[in-house]
Amino acid sequence: MKVLNVGKYAAMAALLMGTMVACSDDDDDDNGGGNNSQFETPKYEGEAAKYVIDDQRTSPYKSIELTASGNFIIQPSEYVNNAPQKVPVASKKNMLQRLAGMMNAHISMPETRYEVYSLIAYGKYTKTGENHYNLEGFGTLTINKDANGTVRSIVLTTAGKHPEEYTAHRQNTNINSDMSNKLCRTWCIESYRYYAKINGKTYVDFAADTFAEVITKMYTWSKKNHPDIDESEWDDMEDMKNDPTPENVIFTKTGTYIVLYSNKQLAVSTWIWQDEKNGILRYSWNPDNFNDYDEAGDVKIEFKNNRLHLTEGDFDYEDGESYEEGLTYIMTEVK
Repeated sequence: MKVLNVGKYAAMAALLMGTMVACSDDDDDDNGGGNNSQFETPKYEGEAAKYVIDDQRTSPYKSIELTASGNFIIQPSEYVNNAPQKVPVASKKNMLQRLAGMMNAHISMPETRYEVYSLIAYGKYTKTGENHYNLEGFGTLTINKDANGTVRSIVLTTAGKHPEEYTAHRQNTNINSDMSNKLCRTWCIESYRYYAKINGKTYVDFAADTFAEVITKMYTWSKKNHPDIDESEWDDMEDMKNDPTPENVIFTKTGTYIVLYSNKQLAVSTWIWQDEKNGILRYSWNPDNFNDYDEAGDVKIEFKNNRLHLTEGDFDYEDGESYEEGLTYIMTEVK
């Protein structure tokens, strides 16, 4: 029997699949719930934009993005001290369970209330005037435009320093639709759902409030249906209870998504609609390549009862049998 490989959940599936055939659930109804959610327009929808620095060899910054929910993200330039610097990242896991690596290059950033994650600055912003913003704890941002309204430069003023102007342009917002309007905001992970199926029949399906509870319920289920289970096989899963877990996720219409973790680290990457009609979103940890098997993948996006259901799973077919498993992150909007 083939065991599916869904990122870090493959080991869990290996322990569960062996007991499924004799212990299936006769209820095959997924009870999708439909798309019955309505969301208010985020407070800063009209201000949401990504400003990209034109000459990153002379700037410590790569881009500054203002999100619809009132967050700012400042990404460091890959050219620090006029030399290209690459950010090392961990091996692929899945869309949310991955941490950004630390950049070795030094960037001088003010020691204030905003958070720094792997040299990515993140925090809240407010609009203080036309094209003027306060970046909480970081400083201020001014957007300079010409007579036609085209962005020409940005001015950053950090605490205790003189204003610094950088030529820049506004990245086009290519993602704009009803589904995108619902998705592009800040989310908080509320709970989880794990499921596994063979030939379309559900054998495992349960909800949990935390990722640690997901592992505990998997163990309980396996122990009940397979009393002779080798306890040592669960050692790795028990260790996973202590791994950092995603807490907040932000999507923007420029194709950025940000994940904040329980250990105060942050990861930034990119997304597009693969099949918007059916809610299939494609992500990649490599912003230049959505077809890299090791860096990209697909997730299912659904909205139910004013919550975002993001499911990453896998489906395979072998020797006349189909196998499917996945983990759903259930999220509520952060306002």
